[in-house]
Amino acid sequence: MAPLNSDARYQELAAKWLNNTISEKEKEEFSSWYNSGQDSDYSLPPDYAGSDEELKARIYANIETQLAPPEKVNRFNRKWYPAAAAVLIMISAGLYFYTDKPDEKLAEAEPPKSEQPLIETRDLQPKAEAKKTSIPAHDIVAGNDKAVLTLGDGTRIILDDAKTGVLANQDGHSILKTANGELVYSFGSAGPETASNISSQDLNFNTIETPKGGKFQVRLPDGSRVWLNAASSLKFPTAFSRSKREVELKGEAYFEVAHDAEKIFEVITRNQTVQVLGTHFNINAYADEPSVNTTLLEGSVRISDLRTNNSQLLKPGEQAKLTEGIEVVNLKNTTESIAWKDGYFQFNDADIQTVMRQIERWYDVRIRYEGQIPTQRFGGEIERSLSLLQVLKVLEKTKVHFRLDGREVIVMR
Repeated sequence: MAPLNSDARYQELAAKWLNNTISEKEKEEFSSWYNSGQDSDYSLPPDYAGSDEELKARIYANIETQLAPPEKVNRFNRKWYPAAAAVLIMISAGLYFYTDKPDEKLAEAEPPKSEQPLIETRDLQPKAEAKKTSIPAHDIVAGNDKAVLTLGDGTRIILDDAKTGVLANQDGHSILKTANGELVYSFGSAGPETASNISSQDLNFNTIETPKGGKFQVRLPDGSRVWLNAASSLKFPTAFSRSKREVELKGEAYFEVAHDAEKIFEVITRNQTVQVLGTHFNINAYADEPSVNTTLLEGSVRISDLRTNNSQLLKPGEQAKLTEGIEVVNLKNTTESIAWKDGYFQFNDADIQTVMRQIERWYDVRIRYEGQIPTQRFGGEIERSLSLLQVLKVLEKTKVHFRLDGREVIVMR
């Protein structure tokens, strides 16, 4: 048993509560601790949860918030300096574009009838769900949270349909879907230390896959958090072995790796491995992209080319591009790489094919080019919550034209 008045003790009690093994005395101990961190005693409103399982998931989410150490201030978090570079010129649906001719700015849309200015401040903190509006029948809505979890025994769980609460019990822990839609692995009374003693050959592996038009968050058994972009998959063990933490990624994901000085965290992607002890980084490893791009936000990572065994150490603000070899570039800012996670498309001198690959994955459409491929370059931001026709209307400000035929987008000059 963990020492009294320790975080490990309350994690142990939380796991017991979730697994229905907690005693009345332990409930009192847990409640006393929890209420001591509140301004007033904690009570649940009658409509807080629709079922016991949802109640457990919500309690777990609150416990995690209480136990988690304060996050480091991210230098890319604009909440604490809204008067700085977060001021964006927003034209029409929220985008400022330039063409490949720098002196030729796009004509502004007609000024809105309201007196609201075209300059807005954008806060990249998590937002409430956008207000839903009706769209034309031939339009296509933006992607949302959806994924499929495949367990080691072949069981498939459609996560967007699953209710909040415990989805499965596996290898000494519970798999939960929390009220905010995150997939979480919660250890039982045996604790993560026992699970980590499992040898690598005895591990069971789960895979979470997002379709086109989907995204999802997962908290791994070691506490690391992963955000999956559309058309991506992550394969990971139900408990990390005693020697290392290894996952396999296809597509794109943003990682916040929990620090563990004794276990390297390794991400295997197309022709590449990324090794870290604990840090924040983004990997874009889609098969249809010309390179595998790894962008480091904080900490340090080692990139290795699986074909040649060559490796490079990245520093914050650097990006490794893997093609025939590893090329490291310094970025003026890293927001473009993680804009998708914060709910935006962000382009910086991107060609039309780069733009349309993102459109294709997020709206689950096919892209076809009619005639010559346009040569315009794109820069700016568009909210990913907009419908497809709204996004295409913004893109047309660069004098590229589109036609929507079912789920096919035809790009014209």
